[in-house]
Amino acid sequence: MKIVIYSKNNCHFCTKAKELLTKLGLEYTEKKMEEFSSVDAMLKDIGKKVKSMPQVKIGEQLVGGHNQLLEYFVEEGKINF
Repeated sequence: MKIVIYSKNNCHFCTKAKELLTKLGLEYTEKKMEEFSSVDAMLKDIGKKVKSMPQVKIGEQLVGGHNQLLEYFVEEGKINF
């Protein structure tokens, strides 16, 4: 399962999303907003216009931000509340 997290510096929810993936023992690739030549270049890489960070892709599916990532793993049965 290929996981990509799009993040930016000083982003609390980006940190929480990365911590969640690490806690679940999942490897991911991080792509920081600051490393792209422009915001448009990052949006093109994500494949959709988004307005918040982080954005997480699992495979080809854009899951969304931290809260959507939690929901995704609850639905997958990897997290129980």
